[in-house]
Amino acid sequence: MVSRSEHDDSCVEGPVDRQSRDTNQAKPRITIFSRSYPPAYLGGGPARSLYALVEALSLEFKFAVITSASDSAAGPMQSIKTGQWGDFGRAAVWYESANCMHARTAARLLKETEPQLLVLNSIFDYRFGIMPLLIARTMLRTVPIVLAPRGELSAGALALKRRKKHAFIAAFRLLRLHKSITWRASTSLEQADIERVFGAEVQSQVAIDLRAGLLDEGAEEGQAQRLLDDRHGAALVFFSRIVPKKNVTTVIKAMSLIKGKVNLSIAGPIEDVKYWNQCLDLIKSLDLVGSVKYVGTIPADKVVGFLNCFDLFVFPTLGENFGHVVLESLAAGTPIIIGDDTPWHEVETSGAGWVCDPNKPEAVAQLIEHFLSLDKDAHERMRSAARDLALAMLNDPSGVNANRSMFHALLQPTHHD
Repeated sequence: MVSRSEHDDSCVEGPVDRQSRDTNQAKPRITIFSRSYPPAYLGGGPARSLYALVEALSLEFKFAVITSASDSAAGPMQSIKTGQWGDFGRAAVWYESANCMHARTAARLLKETEPQLLVLNSIFDYRFGIMPLLIARTMLRTVPIVLAPRGELSAGALALKRRKKHAFIAAFRLLRLHKSITWRASTSLEQADIERVFGAEVQSQVAIDLRAGLLDEGAEEGQAQRLLDDRHGAALVFFSRIVPKKNVTTVIKAMSLIKGKVNLSIAGPIEDVKYWNQCLDLIKSLDLVGSVKYVGTIPADKVVGFLNCFDLFVFPTLGENFGHVVLESLAAGTPIIIGDDTPWHEVETSGAGWVCDPNKPEAVAQLIEHFLSLDKDAHERMRSAARDLALAMLNDPSGVNANRSMFHALLQPTHHD
């Protein structure tokens, strides 16, 4: 592993130094800032999507990733070296050990990587989103910048902490930052969200999120668990980060309205402890202690096998720009009930699940009861439809092509620098 001391810049090589030793023509350099990157997995789909993007396009572009050494609320990752350049997959990666990355560190890393294109992955994350944007606009005025809001501008997401977010957006507009970047939308729905907030005149492109190797993750183990599991009643699951936007409270309320034997397993990292305590109080008040349980976090490579063990995934999220956990559930063959502010309305037309109003627990309960009323053959058809939909998505080359085309188009003016 290539190392770099925080205080010694004289004798250790970084990403650009290593590239200069290549005998082939230098690849265009892309620097990515992201709060989370593998081996981190608790932060959800964006980290896995970025990793898939880098791995898919690394033969054409030279990637350097600047990320946190912490895995969400779990804290520092012990398996990685911090404060130095190293390799993860096909990218050079800097895992920042400081709780709050300083501006001088971000500026130094930008200088070291000499990006021809900068990719950011949040509008509200100051340390890994806004700060690098402001520094780049000062240091690297001609370098194009891509910003992916990752669902942060959906109506459901903006409804949470509304006053703070709208003040932030107003400042963003005042500084005209929204017109100095290219917005990357994962879907046409997210592109509409961007234009609704910042106006139709902004420059935006749609390039779907990527995910590789999904159908092979833990499928055999999950199937064995499913066949051996002796349950009484349907097994439901909610799997996501425990934060208000993901809306597990609606699932809990729906559980109290269902006529029939059901059990709910809640999985995922508890990022908002106050919100989780509200969930626990709700479970107690609705007398659901025996039928609702929290089962903890699930390693990224075990998610598909885990979801395969359940009959139905209930996910009334308030908004998703993509929703990697949805794709994981479909790959597991587990039908889904999902909130209506996502790009996954095709689950209904394909027969793999239903779309719901996330603000109406009674509507979610009715869909669950409808699922319970179906016979075994109908359930198996839904499982097949789910897996077929995931397979079609994963085999579609348009996602890779759209990201490739976007990068090449933005790099064109500086491609030969």
